[in-house]
Amino acid sequence: MSLEIKETSQWWYARYRRNGKTRLINLGIKVEGERPDKGIGQAGDDRFERSRGKALAKHDQILDEIAKKNNAQELTQRIIQIKTGDRQQCITLDKLIESWERLPHRRIPCSAYLSCCRTTFQRFVDFLKSKHSAVEGIDDITSEMAREFMHEEEKRGVSPRTWNITLGLLRGLFKHLQPDADAYRRYLSTAQGKIEKAIHREPFSEEEIKAILDAAQDNEMMRPLIVTALCTAMRRGDCCLLEWKSVDLKNRLITVKASKTGETLEIPMMSLLYDELARTPRNDKKYVFPEAAKMYMANADGLNVRLSEILRRAGFVNRETVERIKAAEKGEIPTGPQLPPDELKKLGMSAIAEAKMISAKRQRMTKIFELYLIGRTMPSIAAEMNVSKGSVSCHLNEIEKMINTPIVRGRKQFIIPAIIRGSTQTEGSGPRLKLASVKGWHSFRTTWITLALTAGLPMELVRRVSGHTTADVVLKHYFRPGREQFRQALQTAMPKLLTNGAKTRDEQVLEILDNMSQKTWKQDSQAIRSLMIKQ
Repeated sequence: MSLEIKETSQWWYARYRRNGKTRLINLGIKVEGERPDKGIGQAGDDRFERSRGKALAKHDQILDEIAKKNNAQELTQRIIQIKTGDRQQCITLDKLIESWERLPHRRIPCSAYLSCCRTTFQRFVDFLKSKHSAVEGIDDITSEMAREFMHEEEKRGVSPRTWNITLGLLRGLFKHLQPDADAYRRYLSTAQGKIEKAIHREPFSEEEIKAILDAAQDNEMMRPLIVTALCTAMRRGDCCLLEWKSVDLKNRLITVKASKTGETLEIPMMSLLYDELARTPRNDKKYVFPEAAKMYMANADGLNVRLSEILRRAGFVNRETVERIKAAEKGEIPTGPQLPPDELKKLGMSAIAEAKMISAKRQRMTKIFELYLIGRTMPSIAAEMNVSKGSVSCHLNEIEKMINTPIVRGRKQFIIPAIIRGSTQTEGSGPRLKLASVKGWHSFRTTWITLALTAGLPMELVRRVSGHTTADVVLKHYFRPGREQFRQALQTAMPKLLTNGAKTRDEQVLEILDNMSQKTWKQDSQAIRSLMIKQ
């Protein structure tokens, strides 16, 4: 390491070599006085020599810090070499994700989790390459760089929870791969997470469940998944990847290991699920729902799109649709008249060209649209393009939404739903890239747990089905009874003194039956009917 000055700069620099490359460090000391004509190897005036002395002191301080760091790294390398027989090499940015994937995990992570982590780390790498091109390895990353990246994440509009997850991923990465890096020591290891405001999934009511099942009745792929989710409290991925070896129809029991927690779940089959599985053909020897399994592994968001369409048919709408409905009621937008083929093609092609999507999807959507307009059916298009019929339908539905005009043959004009049920969180809880869904796949899980606990099923049995390790998680995030469910549960559980002697529905029905006579049976039967309808 040596001192150096530049003709075009007023600062002293320290030159050193690292990993075979020469680097310069600005010492933050100004060059003062008259510079020697023959370089800094010669003596200058008093002011120049005083600035040289300050620069040399700073130079020696940095050299000492580098020596200490190198000693710590050397000690770490020797420990690694003793354990593994090999020395750890400097991890470059290009090898960052690969190095993270090789770290040991307590349990094998699912593919969806790995994909999210890779995306986050790739965004971090891209940020460093674009904003700090001199960085080559993770040990070059400073605390300011890490802090700047997290600030960029906040500016992107992510939720506090997403921000905390990103911070945790980076903290774990540096803790295991480069704990002596400046980014970890001076920022990541001590940075405070943001306060999270959880948005809980809301359970479905009995009326809503019936509406959903009616809307999914003719959907051969989605109906069995919805029934499975409703009757088992399993997560979306576990429903899609359910295997026949986990299903015991004879004893009406499902025994499966949860992909997220690794817990073994034991779930008795309800009649609705048993009937669904009993008539499900075993065309695939492994998966119960092979088409859903294939879609989940290839593009899980496709399942969300299909569920959203079913929820829409059942009367659930998001904020955008509510605004569209209000605009339609005011006559501000057309309600979807059928256009002539030429005009429809022109409008659709223009919408596809202007929409934000990857080129592969644009090409696929364009081809499907063209084939459908010349009279081809969805099954024939799916066979020719080697995609599912559901994918063809989704692309056509997406184009319909873009142009607000019917495309699918035989579909009626846009009709304002008589029942509007919210499906997304409309009140803000801080900046978010997307509105949080309060009615979705996870609502089936919340519904099962809420109904089970409200009906008096012991917490231990609920956890045995749901796979939760603690009761706190169940009560905080999944037990979401409605007002009427809450009232009925309290009415049944509380002492008569606290309920002012009020009788439960069953008690009232039994009392009416006990006192029924030939003269009063009509009015008594009407009273029983009223009680059943009311509660």
